[in-house]
Amino acid sequence: MSEGSAVEQNQAIAAFDSVIQKSEHALDSMASDIPARKTLIKRLKAAKVGLAVLQSVWQEKSFKYDTTESKEARNVLAGMLPMLGKFYDKEKQGSSQHTLIQRRIAAFELAVKFLDERS
Repeated sequence: MSEGSAVEQNQAIAAFDSVIQKSEHALDSMASDIPARKTLIKRLKAAKVGLAVLQSVWQEKSFKYDTTESKEARNVLAGMLPMLGKFYDKEKQGSSQHTLIQRRIAAFELAVKFLDERS
């Protein structure tokens, strides 16, 4: 089940850590009555599940999410891939933003794959 070098694994985990940190920060600064808040909460939970599945595969950490949570997270992460692809296409190749998005896409794809293997 292990995929990627240690560097790629660390980059994927760091990508999820970054998504989680930025999402938590955005959530803290967002008013509770904003409709996008629900979407952000759903994406944040999916990112946490994605990180957990990578850590369970690569670092043998326990995976504490049930099948329903895993499937929901898988669908949210898979649903975000086209959006990330559009952002990726707009960024200048070789830029730091291009690299960041490339790593997020790779991390999300691996998490989706591992979540599929769990179900």
